Amino acid sequence: MSKKTAFVLGLILIRLVYLGFPNLFPEEAYYWNYAMHPALGYLDHPPMVAWLIRLGTILFGNTEFGVRFFALGCSLVSAFFMFRLTCLLYDREAARTSFLVLQVLPVFFLTGFMMTPDAPLLACWSAALYFLGCVLFAGSSRAWIGFGISLGIGLLSKYTIALLVPSLFVFMVLDSSSRVWFRRFMPWLSGLLAAALFSPVLFWNSRHAWVSFAFQTTDRISAHRQFALHQLLLSILVLLTPVGVILAIRLLAVGRSPAGETSLVEWRRALFMRVFTLVPLSVFVIFSLTHKVKLNWTAPLWLALIPALAVCLNRLQDSSGLKRAWSVTVGVVAVFYIGFLQYLSTGLPGVNYLRKIELIPVGWSELGRELDLRKEALKKATGGKVTVVGMDKNFIASEAAFYRKDQAAGTAEISGVHLFGGESLMFRFWSPSAGQNGATLLLVALNKPDLGASRISRHATAVAPVEELWLERGGKKICPYYVQVVSDFHAE
Repeated sequence: MSKKTAFVLGLILIRLVYLGFPNLFPEEAYYWNYAMHPALGYLDHPPMVAWLIRLGTILFGNTEFGVRFFALGCSLVSAFFMFRLTCLLYDREAARTSFLVLQVLPVFFLTGFMMTPDAPLLACWSAALYFLGCVLFAGSSRAWIGFGISLGIGLLSKYTIALLVPSLFVFMVLDSSSRVWFRRFMPWLSGLLAAALFSPVLFWNSRHAWVSFAFQTTDRISAHRQFALHQLLLSILVLLTPVGVILAIRLLAVGRSPAGETSLVEWRRALFMRVFTLVPLSVFVIFSLTHKVKLNWTAPLWLALIPALAVCLNRLQDSSGLKRAWSVTVGVVAVFYIGFLQYLSTGLPGVNYLRKIELIPVGWSELGRELDLRKEALKKATGGKVTVVGMDKNFIASEAAFYRKDQAAGTAEISGVHLFGGESLMFRFWSPSAGQNGATLLLVALNKPDLGASRISRHATAVAPVEELWLERGGKKICPYYVQVVSDFHAE
């Protein structure tokens, strides 16, 4: 076994070992709530992440390992198709390096650990690129079927994969040998196949006033305007590492050839890489000029770079500064991944926990158990219905549902800030305000102002003052949180 193979297997094993130890990230807990409310669609995403979590928890229980199991599985699917694509475009040695790159770069390591819609999205995006490679470079008509299936399942995972369609159109326009497919039936058949697979989401949206499509389009466009290009560039630096960004710039520069060749074949491979990277990237760049962006948004588009990136790394001289910097990066990120996962699991000696538990999943299990105890005590004292209400967007409610003794009952006894006019995403569907009329509510907030009296008094009567509590783990204080009991809730 080569050192490269052993290192790759080691990084995979690290994720497997740690899958079940850290608390769920708030996003993972939210998607677990998806799985506990089976549907053909949801407000902010298609249903694939819910289906995978449901299957994982059927196999391994409602545990962190069960929730995350198919995140690692999806990452291996991504690695398989990128290996095949790199073999198709270049050679087997480059393909082995591509497998290493997919384990090292943060964008791919983290999506192979966290169970979010990005995990199946990357798997489908990789598969779609591979089948397009078979079509465009090997002339395989049957590969259009594979592309249609990958696109359809990808649309069930995250709408972002639709950006492959304009990318494909641009490539076929620019590449004269690919224009023949405009006159063939198979591309259109693949589109029909993708639409058929996507039809459950269309059906769900048609029954819910097309809210998911509006959420991802018009709602985002009409959101608060701000310049965020610098945030987008910083996110790319985090996702790819500085060395990865330098290599990406070199590869995407017009006139440069990843393999150092000038043949038509190499020109087409470079065009494939650039079009399927830059067309989706341009969408995010334009959006970032007027709107806030998220760290993970550009994750899948870097897959098109992986084959050429692997070739570039193999051709670097061992004595070159960039090659040495890459070797250092590989070692540093491996140590960081182990340290970070250990920090999330049990902590590190002499290192305090961050107070931002909405970003770092430490302490949610302790918070969930404390809220569970308080809720049960309230239920005994009042003899009526008691609901835990997270006063942030959706994180508290999501984690409180997962980290309670009776998880099945927890999803029915948890609600969100929509009860008081705020935004709580799918919790307004799962726990309508009218269904809480007359209930006693245990309000929970990470920021004291979220329990503002004027906001609450319109809908309920406070029966106790705001209480400050401290979240702790292993004797270490993490952060304060705030609770308040109100009664006689009434929806407007």
